[in-house]
Amino acid sequence: MRRLFMTAAFVLPLACVPAFAQDAATGTPAMVPAAEAHGEPAAGAKEALKAEVTESGKIAQEQATNELRLDWITDAMVTAPDGSAIGSINDLILDGETGEMIAAVIGVGGFLGIGEKQIAVPWEQLTVNADAQEITSDLTKEEAEVAPAYVFRDRATDPNASTEGVIEPNDGTAALSGDAELARDESGNGNEPVSN
Repeated sequence: MRRLFMTAAFVLPLACVPAFAQDAATGTPAMVPAAEAHGEPAAGAKEALKAEVTESGKIAQEQATNELRLDWITDAMVTAPDGSAIGSINDLILDGETGEMIAAVIGVGGFLGIGEKQIAVPWEQLTVNADAQEITSDLTKEEAEVAPAYVFRDRATDPNASTEGVIEPNDGTAALSGDAELARDESGNGNEPVSN
């Protein structure tokens, strides 16, 4: 224990020495400010850039009264016209091209998410009041329980992504091309690289 304290007492002052070093020729500190060392703009240039970004329309600065946050919508309870709870919103479906809200995915039935069925209700059929504190639908609880489950699609891969070095085997899984192949162990479950 004593050895640890002695080592710390010796090393700590040495670690602080560069902070106090001075350039002997000019008498100024030898350390360069972090902003200059990393090529960051000076304070005046930073303010000019901030003003330019603010005026460019590239960012939104404040939430408007007609805008809702995703946090407010997800997990919000959807009620039927008679006030009975249908389920809570688990997900939202957006149009990838226009950005418009298409539907709200509502979990119906089940207990604590177990056995819950996901149905999608078109967004225009929902009435959102008081910053999503109250969301109602024309759908009754009975209609929601018998509605067919929403079918999600798999996420598509980027069509512009490079597939160089990847080949598609007959079983639909990807394997590396070149000197390495994926081999299965005796049980057929492992993926151990084997060189040719």
